[in-house]
Amino acid sequence: MSRFEISNITVDKIMTKNLVVTSLGSSVEEAVRKMVEYDVECLPVVDSEGVLHGLITFRDVVTKAVLSKKDVKKLKVEDIMTRNPITCNPRSTILEVVKIMKNKHLRRIPIVDSNNKLVGLVTDFDLTIIGWEI
Repeated sequence: MSRFEISNITVDKIMTKNLVVTSLGSSVEEAVRKMVEYDVECLPVVDSEGVLHGLITFRDVVTKAVLSKKDVKKLKVEDIMTRNPITCNPRSTILEVVKIMKNKHLRRIPIVDSNNKLVGLVTDFDLTIIGWEI
């Protein structure tokens, strides 16, 4: 398949769907345990309805908690998460997502439906698997 053909594929075909997430109100310590247990670098932060509120990464933990000498047992994910992350919808094309990732220097983009419910995640690794380097 050519790069041109790949560029028109919608992200719902390549996104990771069974995501490990954390909930609003969870402690940073709980989020870190989950990241380690599932070997992931990032957790989407959702409410009880599955609506995306942010992303928390290992980098967030290190830069906003550990280096700041804050107590990760007392901090909540919403204290250090990236709020209002850039998102795409499931019908976005790979080319659209790649352009956003390159222009905004992102390694991942949450995929949400029209109600902002999290339905997947596209990462630079997902794109590499199909032969598209970021």
